[in-house]
Amino acid sequence: MIKQTLKALASTFAAALFASAANAGLILEQYDSNTPTPDTIGGYAMTDFSIVNDTQTGGTSTVNAPINGSLTFTDIGGATLDMSRGLADSTSWWVNGETNDYDIFTTGVNWVTILLPENTRAFSFNVGSNMSARGWLTATEVAGNGIDDKQYFRLSASNTPGFGIYANNSQGQCSAITSVTIDPFQWGVGNFSINNDPCSTSVPTPGTAALLGLGLAGLLFARRKPKHTA
Repeated sequence: MIKQTLKALASTFAAALFASAANAGLILEQYDSNTPTPDTIGGYAMTDFSIVNDTQTGGTSTVNAPINGSLTFTDIGGATLDMSRGLADSTSWWVNGETNDYDIFTTGVNWVTILLPENTRAFSFNVGSNMSARGWLTATEVAGNGIDDKQYFRLSASNTPGFGIYANNSQGQCSAITSVTIDPFQWGVGNFSINNDPCSTSVPTPGTAALLGLGLAGLLFARRKPKHTA
């Protein structure tokens, strides 16, 4: 009876570890043009990026995050990409309802990947264009499938959609967003907001899992050991 119970516990433990990895995923929210980005996305409190607007220094390939680390722009080949930095209020084609001015980053390159800092749980941004265009985006994460399928959207001089992406750690995972790839044409991206706090969920580490497995194996061995007779 004890042996069967231990085997059942071992199976349940293994299934729980598998489910924890399999259930990870990213959730995408889209906000209508002229709608401010929410302060909270998927339960994660967001922090806005600081306004720098260093247009006098030329292009920039990295942007300091407000909490930890920085994000990096890369092209389709993975090389770092310089983006032109400006202020949203200096354009006539960026309309998203925010009351404060902020940095936007423009380029003529179609494909831009944003590499995010470690422990990014949520990331939000707007995409704008001075002409009608159709774009798409995907995203990757530490654990899980990320956003595999391209998510298509429309943008124009009067339509500046917003997006929020967050890691679904509702089942006890500790996944994080690693990158976002966007591909419109003649466009800009900006109004960045982020949550990259350390994971607050309790997830068994590989070392903990190994110790638990060894403990179960030891109990099984002790149960099977024959008794000595006098």
